[in-house]
Amino acid sequence: MQMSTPLSDLSLANSETLDNQTTQGLRYGFSIGSLNFVYEANIACELVKGTPIYPIPNTPIWMLGLINLRGNLIPVFNLENYFNFKEQGDEHNLLLVLGKDDKAVAFQLKKYPQLLQNLTPLNTLPKLIPKLEGCILKAYQAETIWLELDKEYFFTRLGENVCI
Repeated sequence: MQMSTPLSDLSLANSETLDNQTTQGLRYGFSIGSLNFVYEANIACELVKGTPIYPIPNTPIWMLGLINLRGNLIPVFNLENYFNFKEQGDEHNLLLVLGKDDKAVAFQLKKYPQLLQNLTPLNTLPKLIPKLEGCILKAYQAETIWLELDKEYFFTRLGENVCI
């Protein structure tokens, strides 16, 4: 059974819905291996759990396949495999879908994204792994460093590396 939840419904206590004024300056954060990513709370995104992923033959291990979300075929990636993180343990039973319609992409998460507040922007980007060069818009500091991914550029580049 497929379950889909807009992140705005999970973000604040008392299940209050987020609007643009409420989300100003708020971001969600999630981790992929040792990397921490952040995105603005007001972008189109949702969590999907329990939907089948249809594999595509002859693609890299990090290209898991496609899901059908309300009639839209959305590519699904395992970014831990893409970044060569060799972590054992928890199952990836949660998909984060960023964007909507033909601009949507999904990737697996082990944990729910967390709502972040009071992030301090960094003046310079930290040293990045080669697969992220040119893909980071901003970096923030809290208890750890959070990277804001240029989602469209990163996933376009990722898609170019999928050989069918």
